[in-house]
Amino acid sequence: MLTFTLIFGIFSFLFISRRTNNSGFFLGYMENGKEPSLLVLTFSLVTTWIFSRSLLTAAILAYYYGLPGAIAYTTYYFSFLTGGLFVLKVRKKFKVNSTLKLFENEYGYLGKFTVSFLLVIRLISEIFANLIVVGLIFGNEGSMEYNFSIILIMLISLSYSFIGGFRNSIKTDFFQMIIFLILMFLLISNIYFSDLKIEINTLINNINNTSNPGYALIAVAFLQIWSYPLHDPVMTDRGFFCSYKKTKQGFFYAFLLSSACIFSFSLLGIFLSEASISNISFFNAIGINLGKNISFIVFLLLLISAISTLDSTLSSASKLIVSDLNLLKKNIFNGRLVMFLFSILGLLFIIFNTKDLFTAVAISGTAATFMTTTFILKVIFNISVSRISYFISFLLSMLGSIVYYLESQGINNSFSSLFELSHKYVTLLLINIFILFFSFLTAFLVKNKSL
Repeated sequence: MLTFTLIFGIFSFLFISRRTNNSGFFLGYMENGKEPSLLVLTFSLVTTWIFSRSLLTAAILAYYYGLPGAIAYTTYYFSFLTGGLFVLKVRKKFKVNSTLKLFENEYGYLGKFTVSFLLVIRLISEIFANLIVVGLIFGNEGSMEYNFSIILIMLISLSYSFIGGFRNSIKTDFFQMIIFLILMFLLISNIYFSDLKIEINTLINNINNTSNPGYALIAVAFLQIWSYPLHDPVMTDRGFFCSYKKTKQGFFYAFLLSSACIFSFSLLGIFLSEASISNISFFNAIGINLGKNISFIVFLLLLISAISTLDSTLSSASKLIVSDLNLLKKNIFNGRLVMFLFSILGLLFIIFNTKDLFTAVAISGTAATFMTTTFILKVIFNISVSRISYFISFLLSMLGSIVYYLESQGINNSFSSLFELSHKYVTLLLINIFILFFSFLTAFLVKNKSL
């Protein structure tokens, strides 16, 4: 694993640009100001959104909840359709070049602060969540192997991003996606010819069980895909530098390819749940049931997806702070400085590690729910949302994410006890319904634009 990681890191340098400029470093344009091809754009979108936490979470949900769990996480990848729709609408109707700019134009400093706050938290969480998965591949939490691998992967991702920024991230995404697809094919082939089988009766029982928490997650995903892509600049940043037609095609093809990849990997969880004895973790199930060859492929997929997401996250962080927020003078030195600082923050946030990887997705998705009314009402139907309504939605989303965090960690169960809810994912669904209901209610009732 270590040898592959080092070779992979060295190989990445064959694809990068040694020289760059502001348009390449912050906006992703290739040499001579050219935009990437449709294939490169599609691969870049897919590989940066299939990060290691996504793969692992999808498989874990399928491991515990069967096919509904696999479908639940795959549903989040409809975000490519809603996110693509958002990007294309704001480009055409509002003539802006970022999500942040739209909310700043609509709500002034309030929009700028709330969205930038959420984007920063999202970017930091993507860094430490992927690094945690990397650490777990190499060793137990807190071990020397765990810590060393985290630092090594962080340095590899930072190195070539540091040189060329967004441009190098896109260039390396292309070959990383090719390797990812080859490994995915090998994984599926090996599992097909292995002794792992899916018991049809067990699968049917999981589907027929209406109390399966996976169904609650599917509903949550359909509610959150209208805001989830908006708070992830890693996706939306790739929607503003190619032609309108190419962007539209890229997001659609990315939806098809990413959904197929994430669902295929999640099936691994179903296979392992059938083969494993009860009460063992997903990671232990991999080692016990898959053997060295298939386990090696699984871990390589997680590693590649971690590296490809980390470099993109650093590039988006640099663009956000320097280019979008203008907190520093727009030059490459400051862009590299931001990358370094976010790397340090990501490493520091590892102390907030949670064993439930879906919790981070659910919390950030809930926190972003306040953006839904603006997307649906303003962007799609051109119905203005007042600043007061927007602010109320923001407060509700923050409160909802805090409540779910407390519930999921077992710190306080007042909400689920009050409504007699059976599972934390049912709690999550009700919280999101409450937020959206009152957000749309205030959007129609409160018309005063001042705050």
